[in-house]
Amino acid sequence: MDSIMQSYAYILGLFYGDGTLHKGKNGAYQVWIDQSSKNKYILEFATIPRLKLMNVKPYFYQFNDWRHQLRKYRLALYSKALFEKLKEVKQDPVKYLKTLEDSEVVYFIAGLFDSEGTKTDRLVIYNGNLRLLEEVKRRLNNFNIHCKIYKFGSIYGLQIHRKTSVEIFLKLIPSYKLTTSSPG
Repeated sequence: MDSIMQSYAYILGLFYGDGTLHKGKNGAYQVWIDQSSKNKYILEFATIPRLKLMNVKPYFYQFNDWRHQLRKYRLALYSKALFEKLKEVKQDPVKYLKTLEDSEVVYFIAGLFDSEGTKTDRLVIYNGNLRLLEEVKRRLNNFNIHCKIYKFGSIYGLQIHRKTSVEIFLKLIPSYKLTTSSPG
């Protein structure tokens, strides 16, 4: 199992990509992430066990997303510490990434891929923050993973398409979305 620091890095990568911060009128600090039915397993099998390792109590439930006319799954947390740290990471993810050891950065990238990544004949991490993708690229280059960053409208995509680089990424980055045993 992951160390607590590795779990923390994964959670911050995942929630950086798809997470929402909210401070209620009652003073409660809430962080949540919503996923479609096809990505429910990421919350169930990758995220909840890591949160429990971190002694954070998750609230996991299904709801109707009226805006998109879909049934979705939400994983919500009430944690001021996680709220504050995620707020800091969302403001400057590059600064956070630079503090991580290689053994932790692979977990942040895994969480980011689980929230923002796709796999076809190549691997792509989409994000609007070019500086973040440039830092991820720099860190992946340290592992001999060749990547390129492209612009897609208003967002960017960090693409890994060389066969050897895809193979290294698949072995090194503990993305639940990319495991052969994951459902879906």
